[in-house]
Amino acid sequence: MADLLFYSSKVLKVFTQPDAVLVLLFLLGAALLWLRRPKTGRLLVTFSALVLFAVSALPIGSWWIGVLETRFPRPAFDTLAPPDGIIVLGGSLSNPTVTSLYGAISLNERAERIVELSMLARRFPQARLVFSGGSGDLRQQVAPESDRLKPFTTDLGIAPGRLEYEERSRNTWENAAFSLAQVRPKPGERWLLVTSAAHMPRSVGIFRKVGWPVIPFPVDYETAGAPPWFWFDPVTNWYMVNIAAHETIGLIVYYLTGHSASLFPGPEPAP
Repeated sequence: MADLLFYSSKVLKVFTQPDAVLVLLFLLGAALLWLRRPKTGRLLVTFSALVLFAVSALPIGSWWIGVLETRFPRPAFDTLAPPDGIIVLGGSLSNPTVTSLYGAISLNERAERIVELSMLARRFPQARLVFSGGSGDLRQQVAPESDRLKPFTTDLGIAPGRLEYEERSRNTWENAAFSLAQVRPKPGERWLLVTSAAHMPRSVGIFRKVGWPVIPFPVDYETAGAPPWFWFDPVTNWYMVNIAAHETIGLIVYYLTGHSASLFPGPEPAP
């Protein structure tokens, strides 16, 4: 079941990204124009053009991501009680070729996960540290993220041997399940979960499902307050829509397949 979820999610991702869907609709409409189906062809081309303009000119993605990112509040450092452990999800390391060729750490747009790992390690020196990241690349076999991070942990200010690695996971479900089996947290222990704010609802739902009641510590925010109503920035707007759609579809799929505790996980009510 885990392999089916992994492979199907990687394949379907190509056909569920809004920009990819829009391109396919436009190409279909253009083809119908040549195949003497002008009415349907014009309808699809016009619809594609209108959606292209709407998403390019309106901050739809920012509004959408904002709902995801504000689902769990970020704990304040000053009021955060020392946790027993901190688990950081992978997804922030990219381009293993750069790392192997130049010996330089290669980070992507989710680099804040690694930065926060270093900061939290310094602030809570007694907490266990776990980095959960294998390789989710379907196209080629690459070194797990854990292996790519290991040479740089000392430079990040983390003492040798302190950071534990879970290196088999390929998606968020495996992050939770494999880390739980490896860490074996004791009842009552307080563990921080560090991942991108937009990714936090899906992650918390999965961790709750496997029986690990983590404390959300969201990072890597894409939004900052309400954006202007008209914001013509096609590259940024489509990037945001794609992220929001990916997370929303993930929430739905994980819930329907029984891999999440709820459809849209939120803060648990106070006892």
